Amino acid sequence: MRYLLSVSALSLVASGVLADEFTLDSTVNAVTVYGQGATITRTMEFDVPAGQHNLLIADIPYEFAPETLQITGGEGLTITASQIISQRPALEGPQVARRDELIRNIDALEAQIRGKQEESAAAGLVINAASARIKLLESIGGQQAQAAAGALEAQSISTETLTALVALVGSETLRALQDAQAARTEIANINREMQDLQKQRDKLREELARLIKPADWSYGVSLQVSAETAASGVLQISYVVNEASWHPVYRFMLDTGAERLTVQRSVTISQSTGEDWADAAIVVSTATPYSSGSFALPYPNLARYEPVPPPEDMLRLSARDNAAGSVAYAAPEVMVMEEPARMAGAEVDFQGITASYALPDGTVVTGNAEETTVALSKAGFDVDLSARASMGGDAFVVAAWTNDSDEPYLPGPATYFRDGAFVRNDAVEMVAAGATATLGFGKIDGLQVRRTTLRREDGSSGVITTSNDRRVDYELSVENTGNRAWNVVLYDRVPVSEQEELLVDWSARPRPTRNDVDGRRGVIAWDFALDSGASKVIRFSYELQWPEGNALRMQP
Repeated sequence: MRYLLSVSALSLVASGVLADEFTLDSTVNAVTVYGQGATITRTMEFDVPAGQHNLLIADIPYEFAPETLQITGGEGLTITASQIISQRPALEGPQVARRDELIRNIDALEAQIRGKQEESAAAGLVINAASARIKLLESIGGQQAQAAAGALEAQSISTETLTALVALVGSETLRALQDAQAARTEIANINREMQDLQKQRDKLREELARLIKPADWSYGVSLQVSAETAASGVLQISYVVNEASWHPVYRFMLDTGAERLTVQRSVTISQSTGEDWADAAIVVSTATPYSSGSFALPYPNLARYEPVPPPEDMLRLSARDNAAGSVAYAAPEVMVMEEPARMAGAEVDFQGITASYALPDGTVVTGNAEETTVALSKAGFDVDLSARASMGGDAFVVAAWTNDSDEPYLPGPATYFRDGAFVRNDAVEMVAAGATATLGFGKIDGLQVRRTTLRREDGSSGVITTSNDRRVDYELSVENTGNRAWNVVLYDRVPVSEQEELLVDWSARPRPTRNDVDGRRGVIAWDFALDSGASKVIRFSYELQWPEGNALRMQP
């Protein structure tokens, strides 16, 4: 089959007449897949005599980013120029004849469609004319009816004449209605015929488009080379494509009896280049091609002061005072004019870490965008188990673990299992090497946690408090009805004041083991062990006082 070529020059160097052209067969032998995109390396063997030649690698079935092209290997060759080429199969005799026939038939059908459109427009004119006749007959009929009524009273018209007049108006109206109905029927028939013609035309268009499908196009590289002596060896080209991606996938399996966490790590890859990766060394990498590769200095943060414009009510007052010759303005205040911060968002921050993972030999990734999941590793970790509840809600299993491996666990979707039972699907954040993280493994049915309001007093409660005072007493209780002991962590909160005159006083029995948990002001926690069948009660209260004449606002 002949091919038509389109050439895009990357670099051109003046050279003499090329002696020969050699077409090299290439294979994908290495792929590095990024979060979005991939670097593909192709290998091809060459064997050329001395002289100047053109080496054609034309079996790449997709486009790639030409600025990312790299050429390595080729010992004994001097590469003087490189070009990106695209080519499609040229039509041969029977295909050319069929193409011409399809074009003629499509043109004929479009001419028939235009004729049907004109017929439909003509029938529409008949409907418009019939409507105009009906409107005129209605007008004439009304006028004649009034005249006939007067003539009958004056006995200047006979009954026979009046009957004939009514019959004439009625018959003409009926004829106009029939003409309009006939035109509507004709338009409906024309539309059906036109739809059939359009379907035939569209079918022929699809066949014409299939003569040269986009998938038939191929792309490649043309290399102008010179060799002082006969040379043979291996060439490699690499380039970046966008039609590939990967992400990690995890399975977290918790054994509560052994207090052991097993982490199974996999990667999911997909690519839609149309070419399978069957015999290639595949690596997935956290590198991010096309991301910003340099930092930017901050812009100057300029400050200046300006007169403060008076409020609208002052402007209205000033307008009245201006008429009386008296205008007063407030003294200017210093204002800081800050340039808006330039915000940049990223779904994942790898904090400068670039990791890569080699997939097992024999991994096949098809080029049809189907996902391929490959298991990478399985590791076990000791965990500290606890049962955690917040503000009297359900208690949940939480496993704290330390990543004592030498590599990070990257962000990705995860499936959670507890003692062999599925718990949930969720995402996991990055866990760096040596870092500690916590994972949740579902609700604990054997721990009953309650939060009860024992007292709430404010200005409406009686003589003890005033309208600028509030007191609330709570009770937290937890009962272990399960068959195992738990290290329990109960979380609650007390109000936090951000105003000097809003006073907060609180107490708890027993005292919390931690205050301002994880830097969250007012969040308190109690840590304790609870055996099977045991229970524990905690009481705490807080009191608020604020200046009279103000209303208390608290976040729910």
